[in-house]
Amino acid sequence: MSLSPAHLRLLSRFFLFQDLPPEELAALTAGLSAERYDPGQVIYSRQEFRRAMGVVLEGNLSVLKGKELLLNTLGPGQCFGAAAIFCPAEDYVTTVAAKTSAALVFLSDQWLTGLFARHPPAAVAYIAFLSQRIRFLNRKIDSFTAPNAQETLYRHLLAIQRDGTAEIAGGYSQLARALNIGRASLYRALEALEAEGRIRREGKRILLPEGPGADFC
Repeated sequence: MSLSPAHLRLLSRFFLFQDLPPEELAALTAGLSAERYDPGQVIYSRQEFRRAMGVVLEGNLSVLKGKELLLNTLGPGQCFGAAAIFCPAEDYVTTVAAKTSAALVFLSDQWLTGLFARHPPAAVAYIAFLSQRIRFLNRKIDSFTAPNAQETLYRHLLAIQRDGTAEIAGGYSQLARALNIGRASLYRALEALEAEGRIRREGKRILLPEGPGADFC
């Protein structure tokens, strides 16, 4: 399916293309197509994936560890697959599945190589993206080496926050399992952080008033 004008408008805001004039973006993406997925359909798994970055054009995707642990939810303008590009590994790190009906465009390693040669600022933007990923992963490591449940939780929230808000995508029970702490310890840590004013809970959204800005899209 050809990319629609709405898809091109969305891609114009994607971090690789922000400096491109609309006519250049249209020319560069002329050979690309949108692919549709049904709810529940697996897009990437540990054994089945592409050497490509997927960009969400429509709908929402679930990023899972194993079959049950929900790590993240991706929407239009967000991407996945950085771990599969320019890497000789024979497996992928997570499972990505369509949460709703979804449309995606895939940017292969060869296509990206051509883009970087033609537009060096896109290569710089890609390096910045990977640098932010490394920072995110370092924060994740910090969260697992924290001295107690409260600091483990807070460092994890800092690692996953976007613009000062952490979304608990899979619920608090899954979060406790992901952090390898008991549910009672998790709720005590939440209450302590809230009492200290370091977080504010709004259902499955946690606000971090003193937290840093977003790490990556």
